[in-house]
Amino acid sequence: MADTKHLLDEIVLPNEIERYRVVYNKAKEANQLTDQNKFSFAYCLVRSKAKDDVRQGLTLLRELYDSTTQDGAKRDYLYYLALGNARLSEYETALKFLDAILHIQPGNHQAKDLKEEITRRMTREGCM
Repeated sequence: MADTKHLLDEIVLPNEIERYRVVYNKAKEANQLTDQNKFSFAYCLVRSKAKDDVRQGLTLLRELYDSTTQDGAKRDYLYYLALGNARLSEYETALKFLDAILHIQPGNHQAKDLKEEITRRMTREGCM
């Protein structure tokens, strides 16, 4: 559970985001963008302190989710979509993504832990 709390609170420094942005943009310009490049950049963005970065990361994750047919990848994208939404305090949306994972994988501890942490934060912030 401590890992989940850490993940929700972790901040990626702007210089690291910029480094990933450069790699992403170069790959995109060279028409060599892979799902891995896109995911790495999106994962970095959703851990940014800047809400606009988090939103951009969510957009990239949504594109990845919509473009894949692989169940494992879809599950990962849903998890990080939940994480990003939780970081924006959009808890209800985050919970919907986690519930989608748990509907297919009821024993997914990572999704359960994040859901518990989000529920705790909602209670603490008076959202429930």
